[in-house]
Amino acid sequence: MNAMVVTAREAKARGHRVVALNHDPLRDSGPFAVADGLVDEVVHVESWADQAEVDSVLKDVASRYEVVGTHSVFEATLPAQAALRTAAGLPTTSVADVRRVLDKARVRAKLYAEGLSTLKSVPLDVALGWTRWEFDRAAVLKPVNGTGSALCFEVSTTAELHDAVARVHSVHVVNPLMREYIFANGGFVLEEKAEGELLSVESMVHRGHVGFVALTGRYVLAADPVVEQGTQIPYHHPHHDAIVARTEAVHRSLGIHHGGTHVEVMVDDDGTVELIDFNPRSAGFGSPVATGAAFGIDYGKVLTDIGCGIEPDLSFARRDSGFAVEMVVLPPPGATEFRSIEFPSHCLAPRATKSPGERLTGRADQLDAIGMFIVTGATASQAHEAGLAARREVVFNGARLGDNPNNSVAYSTFIGQDLPSPFPTRNSDG
Repeated sequence: MNAMVVTAREAKARGHRVVALNHDPLRDSGPFAVADGLVDEVVHVESWADQAEVDSVLKDVASRYEVVGTHSVFEATLPAQAALRTAAGLPTTSVADVRRVLDKARVRAKLYAEGLSTLKSVPLDVALGWTRWEFDRAAVLKPVNGTGSALCFEVSTTAELHDAVARVHSVHVVNPLMREYIFANGGFVLEEKAEGELLSVESMVHRGHVGFVALTGRYVLAADPVVEQGTQIPYHHPHHDAIVARTEAVHRSLGIHHGGTHVEVMVDDDGTVELIDFNPRSAGFGSPVATGAAFGIDYGKVLTDIGCGIEPDLSFARRDSGFAVEMVVLPPPGATEFRSIEFPSHCLAPRATKSPGERLTGRADQLDAIGMFIVTGATASQAHEAGLAARREVVFNGARLGDNPNNSVAYSTFIGQDLPSPFPTRNSDG
């Protein structure tokens, strides 16, 4: 998937053979195209929901290769990755713990019971039996097994809940892998909405030790905060220590033993930290490129180390850095067909997320994204302004996106502000 090719390149450079267990064909164009000779073998997986097929594929691969490392960022594959790592004797979070952390209902219930979350939640079938709204606040309806904020709806009345359920059944999830993963379980959970600013915590867990990488600020659609529109890395925050401490506690609660994690949290003005989503994988989109550009490193080395069970060198996270912003763009209101997209020439890893001729819904939700790109800046404010400017200059179907409503974003409180680093020893490796 996309920037996983960064890890494949580093693994190949170390002399390893690269085997891709894939449903989709390997990309042959764009910034994440797979060069000839990079992948030694592609093993087709027809369905990640077919456990018998997946078990057969893993058994075959383990019998023909000495597996020295793995890397995946797609939720549906993570239990299989844990099973393969277990068979290969590599450090891993157990299959059972991976499956639990992918179940948003189970995660919320566990953290609530342990005092690590204040948000109440109920299965959708329970909420549909309500005759009145039984939460004290608004809530978010989300798939139990979700990915990329798809099919998430904010509701605050029983009428809005029933309307959201109707929309769930009417929305066509174009990507077959995403659709299969979301609906394989079929469950939805309704959980109270957290208040505050949305941001992410990126970590690398090595044999139970949680290594902090960075906070990531978030961009969302101004008209609908559920729709993700981008990130800024690193993201300096006055409550940095409280945020990191709470996420480390959540890691321990959920049994995360090894691998990259991407944890979404909401932070209130007083420093209260509430988990929004726990992803037992490193960040998606073009995060390896953005992280590498911000910190001046090849982040593929970090990902390959953790994938091979080697403790990664994270000293870069405490040194002076630049900043990178990754943006997701939506079509203008009412657009029903994708024909073309052009990005400003200075953008890093620009790519279309739709194909020419592909139909669009005319709405503005997570599934309507038409493209992505990365820009950088020496300071947080420079990167932020560059990202907003580049969004306006993207050309969709021959016309500049400009300031249309679907191109208007909100963002984490301190994005664009040049706050001091949380690390007093940032100029050294200590």
